[in-house]
Amino acid sequence: MSGKKWFYSSLILLAVSLLAIGGCVFWTDPFFHYRSPRPYLFYDLEEQRYQNDGITKHFDYDAIITGTSMTENFSASQFDRLFGTNSIKVPFSGATYKEIEENLKVSYESGHAPRYVLRGLDYTLLVRDKDELRLDMGEYPEYLTNRNPIDDVKYLLNRDAVVTYTIPMLIGYLKGEEGGHTSFDVYSYTASHNLFSKEEALAGRSSFSEPEQINGVREDEMKMVTENIESNVLSVASQHPETTFLYFFPPYSMAYFGGLKEDGDLEKELEYKKQAIEMMLEYDNIHIYSFTMETDITADLDRYRDQAHYDENVSSWIIEKIAEAENGQEASSIRITRDNVQKYLDEEKDLLMNYDYNSLID
Repeated sequence: MSGKKWFYSSLILLAVSLLAIGGCVFWTDPFFHYRSPRPYLFYDLEEQRYQNDGITKHFDYDAIITGTSMTENFSASQFDRLFGTNSIKVPFSGATYKEIEENLKVSYESGHAPRYVLRGLDYTLLVRDKDELRLDMGEYPEYLTNRNPIDDVKYLLNRDAVVTYTIPMLIGYLKGEEGGHTSFDVYSYTASHNLFSKEEALAGRSSFSEPEQINGVREDEMKMVTENIESNVLSVASQHPETTFLYFFPPYSMAYFGGLKEDGDLEKELEYKKQAIEMMLEYDNIHIYSFTMETDITADLDRYRDQAHYDENVSSWIIEKIAEAENGQEASSIRITRDNVQKYLDEEKDLLMNYDYNSLID
């Protein structure tokens, strides 16, 4: 064979190989970019940033559980049992409000009409630019979320999509393994990989000191809160009154608030939270929950793996408490409404400003 024929033969073989590989990824579609799961294939749900968009677009559901790592250990089956729904769980660990709001928009744009959205609103993400993305967590897979078919090559020839997902799926199919996908109870479940203890929550802290100075509310930070809430919390809810949005501030431990007080930032964080709450209260389909007053939980540091992340039992408790409130049972300590907002905020501030944080260490 001449060098020229060898070159063209190699080129054709390479093109055919790439088409075959891309075709296998297209057919299995492990990230649900093109379609819902094929019933005869088994799909491992493992990659939030790569699979959540497709799950939201193509799965069959009428409720969404979403948020940061604060919602990873939630049980979709528990939520379904209490609310009579068929839910998906699509958490985005470490994500900004914008990333989560953009995914919610995908649900409606793809023809879904969820009855409920359960979503956590992290304190640590309140004061962020409304357009901020977590680029420090790796490349954002825009080729999966945009509508440009040309850059789909980044998906169809993606090494992880081929090696980690497509090949095992095809092997399982040829072996006759049962189809399906990882349950939404198991998807993103992290509790078994972490140690929950007082020592972990305190992270070596031996005391909480009084603040050397009190830091006041900054105009630029309040502007960020306002724009962040307007663009990334209220945007979808304001356009879809048919959906009940169950927004909750996660029960960060009292050690978190003790650290804020020591740094002189507690009062201003409460002001930022107040601003967010007052904006959300303008919409009847937004139900606001906060767990600061539940010190049986938040002061029990053995339930935490750091200052903020709680164990799976607390995750279950959150769903139960919200379900009780939605079903009309007494829950004034966690549900914030137009009628009790000032009372709640006053009591919350009084608790957090006067709490004996050193009692957490003793």
